[in-house]
Amino acid sequence: MLSFAFLLIQYCFITNISVLYLLLQSHFKELLLEHAPPPPAIAEFAIANLIKMGFPQRAAEGVISICSCHKEAKVGGGYTCPRCKARVCELPTECRICGLTLVSSPHLARSYHHLFPIPPFDEVSLSLLNNPHQRSSRACFGCQESLLIPGNKPTLCVACPKCKQHFCLDCDIYIHESLHNCPGCESFRHSKIVSVTEE
Repeated sequence: MLSFAFLLIQYCFITNISVLYLLLQSHFKELLLEHAPPPPAIAEFAIANLIKMGFPQRAAEGVISICSCHKEAKVGGGYTCPRCKARVCELPTECRICGLTLVSSPHLARSYHHLFPIPPFDEVSLSLLNNPHQRSSRACFGCQESLLIPGNKPTLCVACPKCKQHFCLDCDIYIHESLHNCPGCESFRHSKIVSVTEE
């Protein structure tokens, strides 16, 4: 455990992160991966495999059961495997009884955007926004703020290469660092689904 604490202190020093508290070995791994996302998989080398996963329920508090990972009786807490009903202490893990991969939906959601990253948005030329003959949007698709500063002068903006919607730089940063989905592509896909179901 001490070696993990040393690594965490070195990591904080190198990356200029203020303070991270280390609770368990698994907590160290979670904190480290939070700041060091894995590189996206290259399509030619990635093999498509389906992995069966179970989403276990949290065990009731006060109930005594035998933990399959530590092989001892524990009171309350833990999770119940949906396939074999064995009890495990923490997630993500593999059930020791039936071999099912056990995860919680937040764990799955956190790793999903690393598999399909959003491509960088293209910078929109300022002349395109100022040209009255172009039908380009003059408002950010994300926050609906005007892309023109007072005096009808355009500000820096970007466009999604897929849906061609324009975004301000603040929304661009938010989309790529936090949201991990393009609102333009998502709304286009949603409207496509709605139109197909109406027909």
